[in-house]
Amino acid sequence: NQAPGLSVADIYYILFRHKWKILCLSSAGLSAAAFLYFRQPTVYSSEAKLFIRYVLDARLSSGIGGDPQYNTLASEGVNIINSEIEILKSLDLATQVVDAIGAEKIIGQGGGETNKNRAATILIRGLAVQVPPHSDILRIVFQHPDDKIVQPVLEELIKVYMRKHVEIHRSVGAFDDVLQQQTDALRSQLAITEAELRKAKANAGL
Repeated sequence: NQAPGLSVADIYYILFRHKWKILCLSSAGLSAAAFLYFRQPTVYSSEAKLFIRYVLDARLSSGIGGDPQYNTLASEGVNIINSEIEILKSLDLATQVVDAIGAEKIIGQGGGETNKNRAATILIRGLAVQVPPHSDILRIVFQHPDDKIVQPVLEELIKVYMRKHVEIHRSVGAFDDVLQQQTDALRSQLAITEAELRKAKANAGL
């Protein structure tokens, strides 16, 4: 008995019998692909890389003269990088960029819409911040259908980020004043304790 299966003649017969169905479905698929290709807007992107070597934090005292503390990535690399990413992708930062560039340019669509919150949301959606493996570099990419604003937006974003970085890590606010006062008080107590210890050693003849 011959084993069941399709022969070459059977395949030709099926193709010939359903040729119009096959042609129609293939044409429909190609037409849909072409429609989506030409209807989908082109997306442009601008890229920048920031090398984060360390973070100078004025809120953390070194204990000697109140000097700022350098947080190196060797000790707290993941935490520092993640903190900087959150700053870059914050709504506050995006809103400041929108104020500088203009909401209507970021929203586009020719409607002249000036909804600042919507523009900031579009900016955040088009922003990608990545960290290449085993590196201290932030790769920042901004994508938008308008090729005229991708680079200005990214440049403004980096400028605003640098200011925000200094404001967060170097500025002293109300809460930081409290921390500084507590640090000064502890430093004074430590100095008194060390003086008493030296006096006790001298009295004991040590």
